[in-house]
Amino acid sequence: MNRVGKARFWPGRSVFAAIAALVMVNGNAAETATVADRWLINSGEHGEKDRFTLYPAWSRLIEATSGKAGINSMFVFSKSATEDLFATRGGTVAVIAGPAHIIGSALRYGHYQPIGVSNRRLGVVLATLMSSGIHSFADAKGKSLGVPGQDAIATYLMRGEANAAGTTLKQHFSMLYYTYYEGALLNALKFGTVDTVAVEDRMFEQWRAAGEPVVEVMRTRELPGLGVVAHKSLGRKAIDAMEDALVGKNVPSSDKSSGSFQRLDPRAYEYVATLGYFTPRVLEGAQLINAKKARELSLRGVAFFDGRTEEEYRTGHPAGARWLPYVERSTKETDYDASKDEFDVRQLPADKNQEVIFSCGGPECWKSYKSCRRAMKEGYKRVYWFRGGIKEWRDDGLPVEKG
Repeated sequence: MNRVGKARFWPGRSVFAAIAALVMVNGNAAETATVADRWLINSGEHGEKDRFTLYPAWSRLIEATSGKAGINSMFVFSKSATEDLFATRGGTVAVIAGPAHIIGSALRYGHYQPIGVSNRRLGVVLATLMSSGIHSFADAKGKSLGVPGQDAIATYLMRGEANAAGTTLKQHFSMLYYTYYEGALLNALKFGTVDTVAVEDRMFEQWRAAGEPVVEVMRTRELPGLGVVAHKSLGRKAIDAMEDALVGKNVPSSDKSSGSFQRLDPRAYEYVATLGYFTPRVLEGAQLINAKKARELSLRGVAFFDGRTEEEYRTGHPAGARWLPYVERSTKETDYDASKDEFDVRQLPADKNQEVIFSCGGPECWKSYKSCRRAMKEGYKRVYWFRGGIKEWRDDGLPVEKG
């Protein structure tokens, strides 16, 4: 039977989170929470101050919503969209609130049901200083670009614009500069660290309202605003109750600009779900296989490796697949720097003529692609790339193991 308690903050990576970890929930330490207890909140790349300010509003909203559904309500403010995308693929938290690409991924992988979405849509602005002389995306060619992070919504949408222009961010810009918080990009512009920046339209409008010397170069296609989804395992009754409780409530925002929640239409996420870091469709030297072939080879005794995080692997992996994590710190591009990553090749078969299969989260997960390349670099000659990963495996109804 589910416990219902007041909304509590689940420990993250900030000082505030470390303090909040001391909170007790129903007599149990917060550290004892299970996957079913945890809410993940990604309110944007706006900084620790924003998160601290928004904590009471999110706490009240989550307490009210979860109380209606009779479920637990401990939560964490995310500071890594990359980790959030892992959670959407693995279904490792009960409820996720986040920008369009996070929600799009959650819906695409099938673990989550929609609850609500802000009625304020979101776009991304490519901005520069008034004095720069840059007036279009074409003018920015050969210039430097600052973005909040590899998996931030601004980076996702700018990548889509680059693709539409027949190029990539790395090819179009002379340098890509990543910073921890979106707000820091203003100083990067003013100090000459970068020539252009990509930020959410909300942040750009704040800069302009404050009289900062910035100008809009271009604006991307709009997407749904901050959305909320719940894990299907909570049950239809609880999810419906959460939806009823959430719709009409104000979206927590430090500048009161995020509107209120309305019912979420999954079709609005079809576009953003296809953006991001999709792997190439071919890999020279490796044989691309589908789920049925991966199953056939595995049953024949071919070594089958899952490169995702331990939590993702334990939540559910292809039957017969062994855990061999590819710890990814490099960019999700074909010319990534493999020296930044970690991969224990000692766990591969000693005989480099043996067949090996590599899998991960799906077409936009680069871990299996990079695992294949590393294996081939080490001299393995019979490498299979199961690009479809756990999603295709589940979709084909093949057996999944946990733990």
